Amino acid sequence: MGFARDHGTCLMILPLKLGVSLVAMLTFVDSITCIVASLTGDIRFQPNGYNLRLYRLPSFIGVPGLFFGFIGLLGIYDDKPGWVRALQNYLYLKVLCIAVSSIADYWTLRKCDSWLSSSEHIDYPNEQLTKIAESGVCPWARLAYAVGMSIVFLFWSYCTYKLYTYVRQIDCNPTYPVDFGYEKYDVQGRWQHFQVKDPRPTEADENDPLLHKRPEDEEYGSMTIKQDDVVIGYGPDGQPLPSKTAREMVDF
Repeated sequence: MGFARDHGTCLMILPLKLGVSLVAMLTFVDSITCIVASLTGDIRFQPNGYNLRLYRLPSFIGVPGLFFGFIGLLGIYDDKPGWVRALQNYLYLKVLCIAVSSIADYWTLRKCDSWLSSSEHIDYPNEQLTKIAESGVCPWARLAYAVGMSIVFLFWSYCTYKLYTYVRQIDCNPTYPVDFGYEKYDVQGRWQHFQVKDPRPTEADENDPLLHKRPEDEEYGSMTIKQDDVVIGYGPDGQPLPSKTAREMVDF
């Protein structure tokens, strides 16, 4: 494809520019979910929720993604490093927030087995932790949370890394590849364009000792020159003229 920069790939199959564009759109959509979580306080819209001190931190950090995702998408479209870097810095903060809240939640889940018998259960009520402790699924809850948050953290880290790679590339201002269209204007492309057959003999014809001269060779070109003819000029098409033909053209 002419006039397109090759930035690499994302997820092994997508062009990098398309991949980081999807990251910007995902940031925009995720911010809408964070806005709903901030307004309702519903844990179903949050990636965390067991540690009450950091209960709303990921949601509050996710709300500005509505702005940064939008300007990041415009910056990717127009190759504006400053705008894309703003989205990159925001994702740094988002990944850090996910890491901190995840560690805090898992630390709180470690209290699950003895939560119902502790004084903290009465002094600092935690409805989420109480439900898990009453159900007796504390080990499974810790395992599920560790796996889920690891996936979320690794996903956003990968998105941030790919955005960082893209920003570095557009900072260096890479050149555009020059495409002269060799696939359209080479020898074979010319024969296909004019829908004619290649007049040159094939390798099988050249190696055939019984085939000295093909009938097609006598018909190709403007005229055939015999061995006893003397070339004394050239015609309008650039082909050599035998003596008799040249004299006729001069007389004409």
